[in-house]
Formats: sequence, structure tokens, C-alpha cells
Amino acid sequence: MKETVKNIWSLNKDPAIKAILIMLQHEVGPNGFMLLDESLLNEKAVRIIYPPTRRELSAYVYSYAQRENHYGLDLEFPYLIETQADDQSIRLNDLTAEEVLKIMIDHLGIRPAKASPS
Repeated sequence: MKETVKNIWSLNKDPAIKAILIMLQHEVGPNGFMLLDESLLNEKAVRIIYPPTRRELSAYVYSYAQRENHYGLDLEFPYLIETQADDQSIRLNDLTAEEVLKIMIDHLGIRPAKASPS
């Protein structure tokens, strides 16, 4: 199931995950990403996609098994999503929120909501 995040505060997610989603929403806008299969994940994880790319890439962000204020990030590729992604995705651990955002935006090919003036 794919859904656009309208109200992050209403999600049944850990505050650390909500913080990442708020930062991402601030960076790319309210319609800049979608959550994938939210009902299948626990409160300390979220799978994010960027629909306009038409590529089935996803980023799985989690706060479990990480130091405080740090995250894990799995970069998932088209042929891996929904099938053995755990064994074959690129897994990064012990990242700060800022590192997660930068890597995730690059991986998903998300364009910032507002272009900065030159």
C-alpha cells in the first residue's frame, strides 16, 4: 500500500522516526515522498518511496538497534523490493538524521521542494 504522508504526527511511529519524516517533508515538501506498506512495519521503522521517479527504489529507515539519535538505513533497489531485500540491500548503520536525509534523497532521486536562489 502506498500513501502520501499528510499528518506525520498522526502516524503510529516512534518520535525518532517522526523526526526523520518531518525533516524529509521540510526538505522535499508534503507530496515529495510516500510511505510503502506502513501496516507491515513496526513503530521504529518506515519504508519511503519517491513516486515521481517511476523507479521502484525505496529507503527503509529504522531507529531500532541503533544508538540514541542515530539511524539505520537500507537502500533497496527495484528487483529487491518485497523479495529478500534484507539479504541484498545496501545496509548503513549508525547514521545521524542529516546523513540519512542526504543519502536517502540521493538514492531516491528526490528533488528539493524549493530551489535555492543562486
